[in-house]
Amino acid sequence: MKSLNPFGRYLILLVVGLLIAGCGGWSYSPPLRGNYYSSHVTLPDAQGTAPSASASAFNQALAHDYADFAGVLLNREGDYEDSDYYARKSLAAGNGAVVPPENVGNWAIVTPWDAKEGYPKILNDARARLVKVLDAGARERQPQLAARTQVDFDCWVTHMEKSWWTAMTSPCHNEFFANLAQLEGRPVATAHEFRVYFNFNKYNLTPEARQILQRVVAQAKADPNMRIMLVGHTDLAGTDAYNMGLSHRRADAVRAQLQHDGVAGGRIDERWVGKRQPPVPTPNGVREPRNRVVVITLE
Repeated sequence: MKSLNPFGRYLILLVVGLLIAGCGGWSYSPPLRGNYYSSHVTLPDAQGTAPSASASAFNQALAHDYADFAGVLLNREGDYEDSDYYARKSLAAGNGAVVPPENVGNWAIVTPWDAKEGYPKILNDARARLVKVLDAGARERQPQLAARTQVDFDCWVTHMEKSWWTAMTSPCHNEFFANLAQLEGRPVATAHEFRVYFNFNKYNLTPEARQILQRVVAQAKADPNMRIMLVGHTDLAGTDAYNMGLSHRRADAVRAQLQHDGVAGGRIDERWVGKRQPPVPTPNGVREPRNRVVVITLE
């Protein structure tokens, strides 16, 4: 597709802005998603417009959290379309509209061919739990936590469409289930295993990996007797010797970050197995992304 000249972009932005301004009956469920051009209008509006005083405490918190999420999508991830979409959800909530958690069926979430988990089912089951507790009064009892939990769910769904193998261990996913347990009145279980994933043939930490390691560090600092075991893995592409070295470098990268963040090196044990013990068994040579991982166990 050819790029539009600046004047053409301006015209489209103007038309979209007029449509949004005049479209009080806009619906986000199911078909309409965000628009690249209108994000330049909707995000500043969402961030700069105070929720209506007549909106419930839940809707006011929801408007704030959706605006923050829209800002992250644009400024950290360069995702203009989804930023626009969630900015409009923020504005709708701030105006007092009923804004439900995302319909999973509106997102292109595909279960990997060799995965036993049905990711759409996992998401739909989680959404059902969320809707149940919201409808049972969580919006009124704990409006800020309820809003945060809904936005965490939408964040998880959004990132599942982009990269399921990082989204299933992402901060959005983990915070959603921790917050949902609080809303349901369940004890919040302490995680004892974390997984840090890597890109193909790489051992540098991704931003998602660093966020996960921050949670590991927090738990380690809360329990000075805790030990940390790191096991480095690779996928099954390449030679045994090369992958053994790559898994070593990945585990070393995790160890270095933990130590940088204040965990004593004497509390960290490390081993590496290369391609010999893949978390997801595949034929030799398969570039399975879930095998490019360091498994972190807290003991």
